[in-house]
Amino acid sequence: MTEYRIYPLVAAKIGAVKGVVTQMVDMTTPIVAPVLAYYLDGGTKKILVDTGVCEPGPDGNFHGFPIVDGGAQGMIKALAGIGLKPEDIDIVIITHMHFDHAANIGLFPTAQFILQKTEWEYAKAPLPIQRGVYLTELLTQLEGYDLVLADDGYEVADGVKVICVPGHTKGQQATVVNTSDGIYVLSGDLAYSRVNIYPEMTEFTDAAGNKVPCTPQTGHAFYPPGIHTDLSDWYNSIWRVLSIAGRRSHILPGHDPSLIGKVFPEK
Repeated sequence: MTEYRIYPLVAAKIGAVKGVVTQMVDMTTPIVAPVLAYYLDGGTKKILVDTGVCEPGPDGNFHGFPIVDGGAQGMIKALAGIGLKPEDIDIVIITHMHFDHAANIGLFPTAQFILQKTEWEYAKAPLPIQRGVYLTELLTQLEGYDLVLADDGYEVADGVKVICVPGHTKGQQATVVNTSDGIYVLSGDLAYSRVNIYPEMTEFTDAAGNKVPCTPQTGHAFYPPGIHTDLSDWYNSIWRVLSIAGRRSHILPGHDPSLIGKVFPEK
């Protein structure tokens, strides 16, 4: 089976409070998080997971979130950092249709797009409270592309498949990747950060280099992020991801600052 190396790419930085990352904990603690995409190197196809965040408005925000270096140029710069251009990409996996994961698809008009069928349907009419974070206008654009509406377990390429991991959204998918160090799972926003996977953490360094104190959540095997559609689904999904990855260290979150500049497996 093909073995891949996984490159986290910083497509932008986004401001929030820690209560967005860990539900109802440290609600007033400011943080700066990376908007991550992932490039999978090693197969016959050049595979990208997620496409960055949309361009902010004139005030520098989108849906109330401050965005730095976002939009199409942020994604182009992230790819250039590993010697690639958007037109080099053969396959794009979209974890879910939120504004910070599915923007900039117009950079990849000749790529094949992989999206869970459940997410496609949910994105057409999300819960009212979530309409503002969905880029529903991109659905029509995707219809004009090579679009695969996948089911759970769809094989994208040799050594890469997607699984449906509902919780954060109805149809979010995670990407299961074979490497020389076993299986890694790119969780999308099932886990925003390692603090969702290691809830006993007391501190982390954010994407701006700030030390962020954490109130440790002892007694929890995992701790959910602050945005979700179904918490019961979330717990089932995070346990499933761990069972596939085998190790917590092999679960790669959607916005974790500690991944900046890393390559997995680490040598």
